[in-house]
Amino acid sequence: MEWCTSSKNLIPHMVLPPDPLIVDLGCGSSTLSIDLLSSLAGVDSGLVILIDFNPTSTPAFSDSRVSYLNADLLKPIELPECENLCLIDKSTMDYILTLGPKAVTSYLTNNVLGRDAVYYCVSYHDEAFLGCIFSNLFELVEVVEVEREDGADAAAHKEKDVADDDNEAYDVNGNFAPNSKYVKKCYLYKCCGSGGGLWKNEEIEERIKQHLDEFYMEKNTMISEERVEELRRLFEGERLKLEDVWKRVFDEGLRSVYGLDDFTGEVEEWKGEKVEGLRVEDVVEFLKVMQ
Repeated sequence: MEWCTSSKNLIPHMVLPPDPLIVDLGCGSSTLSIDLLSSLAGVDSGLVILIDFNPTSTPAFSDSRVSYLNADLLKPIELPECENLCLIDKSTMDYILTLGPKAVTSYLTNNVLGRDAVYYCVSYHDEAFLGCIFSNLFELVEVVEVEREDGADAAAHKEKDVADDDNEAYDVNGNFAPNSKYVKKCYLYKCCGSGGGLWKNEEIEERIKQHLDEFYMEKNTMISEERVEELRRLFEGERLKLEDVWKRVFDEGLRSVYGLDDFTGEVEEWKGEKVEGLRVEDVVEFLKVMQ
């Protein structure tokens, strides 16, 4: 997945030790680790390992300090011995959360917890959701809210969002065209002391499952009475195309990990036929099944 979050807004909040080994877990097309390396004093300071299941999606760098590793992040990955290990996770956790508690547990226990490292995680999810998990797994968790600024030149990389009216992100024709006032938020977590939290290895999966169930069913449900009424207002009795449904029903954080193709495939599997559009009643029923 691709983020437009500028590294310049993140790097001031990321303190690295001298000569660090920076390991980017699921780097994708992000350049954050390389930008961090460039920000260090000294020409030869630090090393970077970019890890991704599909390394062909990662940018190519000629810097001899940068190496690539093709690996499955849900399985244990052997890393070089290093006293100054720094793990970088830019939206990887957001994606793995969509795979369920078992995947989250495998990712954390195999490649994050138990390492003597600083773990930086950049996420769309706030403290109520993701901070709860981290605070029970690490001795120390710090979080800062970071602005993600996108100018008009970023319009091609964004999707129309009904909530963006307040940010003047539309042009006079209703097209998504963010200007200098268009600002979104993300969260930068700094986690230290892995394995020093309240949850231990044998109970992590069950604890994470319990947290996700409680959060989605009680605190962030997509099918509360208020949400159904909101959907009725958005649909105005019309049958909307699937793309419009996807854009209206899911916020930017969910859309970043739950693409239009994913949504379309699940709707058509649920319906058992090819689907061009949905009415609000169909959407409510689908969300109940999905949840």
